[in-house]
Amino acid sequence: MKYIKLLLVVFLFPLSIHAQVVFSEVGGGLSSWTRFYSSPDETILLVNPSQKNGSTNTAVLPSVYGKVDFGKTFSLRGRVGYAQNSFKTSLILGDLVRNEELVQTILPIGMSLEFRIPLSNESKKSSEANLEDSDQKDYTSKISSNSHLIGGIGLSRYFIQHSFSRDVIGGEGSLAESKFSGNDFGLTAMVGYSKLISDRIVLTFFSQFNTGSYDHRLYSEEVIGSYEVKNISLQGLEFGVTLGYKLK
Repeated sequence: MKYIKLLLVVFLFPLSIHAQVVFSEVGGGLSSWTRFYSSPDETILLVNPSQKNGSTNTAVLPSVYGKVDFGKTFSLRGRVGYAQNSFKTSLILGDLVRNEELVQTILPIGMSLEFRIPLSNESKKSSEANLEDSDQKDYTSKISSNSHLIGGIGLSRYFIQHSFSRDVIGGEGSLAESKFSGNDFGLTAMVGYSKLISDRIVLTFFSQFNTGSYDHRLYSEEVIGSYEVKNISLQGLEFGVTLGYKLK
């Protein structure tokens, strides 16, 4: 709750500065999200889990977004993404083989406050006599002036679904696919570069650091009903690109 209260104050602050609020842009993007673990990863939920610390897990993250401008400097961006990855482990005991798979789907829904710094100033209009040539130069000047350094901070809510299955060869214990889900929060920090490549199309390259984690119950197979809680990190870096359509 403290994250939510803090970010609401940050998000609403520009409203006291800029009276004009404009729904300015929609678009989609594609990024690579690499998560870093300081403890065992999701395979801790499976048989014969990895005992490595400091490992990584990379997933492709397509997303869509919408943006509201507060004047020329601040924006509020909402984003919905989709990431999926699978984890497989096996345990071989004589003639018995136990294969388990965990398919993890994460839907990050985020909101961030962004600021932008122009990297060039719009040039004066050409005074050449040739009108067609003048219009072309004005257009080129307009495009070149719309490049910005951007940055932002935000809050994400991660909706997580796990699909678990077990296949036992040479014995009993196979389990059909079962699903379980939950959600948690994390903070984000982003930097990037945006460029207006036509009158309406804007191209953005960005890097974003995501924080967060979630708790998962790990049930004991020896004592029915008993479990321990494992905390699994969602922390990691995103590198990606978005293509947006400016509504105004």
